[in-house]
Amino acid sequence: MSAEIDTTTEDGGEPRRRLRDWLSSVAPEPPTSGWRRMVVAVVLVGVGSGAAGAVFWLLLHGVQHLALGAVSHGSVDTVAGVPLLRRVLAPAIAGLLCGLAWWWLRRHGGAEPVTTVLHDPDRRLAFARTWFDAVLQTVVVGAGASIGREGAPRQGAAAVATWLSERLRLDRTERRLMVGAAAGAGLAAVYNVPLTGAVYVLEVLLVTRRWRAVVAALAVSGIATVTAWPVVGRHPVYPFPTTPVTAGTWVGALVAVPVTALVGIAFARTTSVSRHLTVHRPRLLPVTLTLAGAATGLASWWLPTLPGNGKAVLDAAFVGSLTLLPAALLIAAKPAATASWLWSGAAGGLLTPALATGAATGAVVALLGPHVGLSISVPQLALIMAVGVLAVTQRAPVFAATFGIELTHPPALLWLVLVLTAVAARALAEAVRRRRPTARRARGSSPRTAPASAAVGAPARHRSRRPGR
Repeated sequence: MSAEIDTTTEDGGEPRRRLRDWLSSVAPEPPTSGWRRMVVAVVLVGVGSGAAGAVFWLLLHGVQHLALGAVSHGSVDTVAGVPLLRRVLAPAIAGLLCGLAWWWLRRHGGAEPVTTVLHDPDRRLAFARTWFDAVLQTVVVGAGASIGREGAPRQGAAAVATWLSERLRLDRTERRLMVGAAAGAGLAAVYNVPLTGAVYVLEVLLVTRRWRAVVAALAVSGIATVTAWPVVGRHPVYPFPTTPVTAGTWVGALVAVPVTALVGIAFARTTSVSRHLTVHRPRLLPVTLTLAGAATGLASWWLPTLPGNGKAVLDAAFVGSLTLLPAALLIAAKPAATASWLWSGAAGGLLTPALATGAATGAVVALLGPHVGLSISVPQLALIMAVGVLAVTQRAPVFAATFGIELTHPPALLWLVLVLTAVAARALAEAVRRRRPTARRARGSSPRTAPASAAVGAPARHRSRRPGR
């Protein structure tokens, strides 16, 4: 959607050259030894990623307070107490302003996603453009856009890692490792999930198990999380009840495997199609994003937990305040709202929207359980299905289970349930995905083989009719 350009090709005039010269002067002199240089890189990238995460955390909450006011009602973040006009105007105005900004940015090169650098280490993330894009993502999410907030700290931390890697003169392999580790560390910093950040690097971004990558990912993610503690805090993002795991929990997990596989496939398909059909003309972005914001605000009249990245849905599910009808509507409304923002041209993540869709599904199943004689904890099944849907959409069961555990700190036995459900749901979803192309090929070949079979059978049919003549 936008083109990445090297920071060295940007012509920012004398002030920008002076800024670059000053930054180069304060940058540490790279050690000559390879391993010492990597140690320095790990420490600096970890601190830089944590600082980036803290900045975006503060920006998100600042924009949210400015746009919507106080949205915390007890332990649930919801816009239920915000006047409807403000619910509509806040995301609409943010969509208009960010649409204008994205129009300008994409007309002048734009910002590539982090995966571009990971696939081609010779590319560079333009620092200013990448951060500007990340700031716009944070603004629309803070104002109520139904997309994930994790994309911004990932980009910001990766841009910091790119800049540091150049100053430390890392080679292309080392630079790729640091950029990937920083992206996971940005996620870890804003959610206080250090192990999840490392697993995300190893299972989703770099897809490797080499010991050097494992050590670097764990170290960078851990340093970033600690760096962000003074701002983000050390507590889990979602308070979770300590209800013990029962037989109903295991039965619910069995139900969760096929259900989350189907819901996850549907969510992934919906968002993928939306990104494929996204608005490609930058001048239309102010209009489409304004409309997406207004539509989200209007829908919040019936579903107050719909706006935002999905935290409100997860809060309500984990405290048990999500009732049957809103939960059932959210199963379709949350992916639809996320898809509408992606189609409108917004950039952002999908992690929390996927978790929220799974949590709403789990709440519906748990609330219907008593009607068939089954008692299941709503928070537990909401978490189980949230993790299952995320495992399917990201195709990363270990990451999904680890993320769910670190976000909530559930009872220890529930950890095993989450891991098993995530692995099984992902395996079933992959089996369904492999089966679909085979079925399409079989259907596509039948029209071509039909004439041949008819020709073979024609003489027999003619012979069968001759006695009747």
